[in-house]
Amino acid sequence: MADLETLHRRILAQVDELLAVAEDPGPFPEARTRVSGWCALEHAEHMARADEASLHQLERALERGRSGDAGRGITLAGRGILALGWIPRGVGKSPEVSRPAGSERARVAADLRAVRERTAALGARLDELAAGRGRASHPFFGGLTPARWLRFLWVHHHHHLKIVRDVRAAFEAEARARPAA
Repeated sequence: MADLETLHRRILAQVDELLAVAEDPGPFPEARTRVSGWCALEHAEHMARADEASLHQLERALERGRSGDAGRGITLAGRGILALGWIPRGVGKSPEVSRPAGSERARVAADLRAVRERTAALGARLDELAAGRGRASHPFFGGLTPARWLRFLWVHHHHHLKIVRDVRAAFEAEARARPAA
């Protein structure tokens, strides 16, 4: 249970970091660099969309556990990624539903605030998540239990926040390299 509490706190901190990107008034969130095909704001938008879908699936897994429906199990890829806590860059392709659609910063920020609120509410349900036996399907990792869905949120955030930090570093390096006007 303590592990889920720690994981839950870390996920909330990750959402806060993504929210800070969306609320950044400067040019950084929409800057293009060689690091990624997406700018930082697009990564934040993707996370808001993916988190909504993931939270929905987490809740489905909880419901299925109550009904006794365990569903199919996790794939080998899912086991490996969740165990390692690492998603290799450039290997996977996001499902269409979670790809950025060019939303404005205010919309992305509002969506991330909604995700944060929904994620924060899970704090009162950590015992239920730990005991949850139901599963709901992830497009690449198979049937995940509620606790594994929570782990997936952390791993997925970790992956995209590393990219966002690299985009920021490239953006700042390019800004320092530009001649003064």
